[in-house]
Amino acid sequence: MKFQSRIYRRVIRLTWEKSAFMAIAIALVWLIPQLFIRKIMAKKYERRKIEIQKNKIQKLYPTNTPK
Repeated sequence: MKFQSRIYRRVIRLTWEKSAFMAIAIALVWLIPQLFIRKIMAKKYERRKIEIQKNKIQKLYPTNTPK
């Protein structure tokens, strides 16, 4: 437990003091959530696109035509 605590403190200290580590840390905090959000938005866009296409087809070929 004490060994892990020492490692964590050292990593945090290196990240704070070294600009390269800081840049990587900021990039990870910035990019990882963005990748998840982009994936969710792409799925939403595809579902919406299919729904619009279905609506357009439904307008062209209505199921209940009046006689």
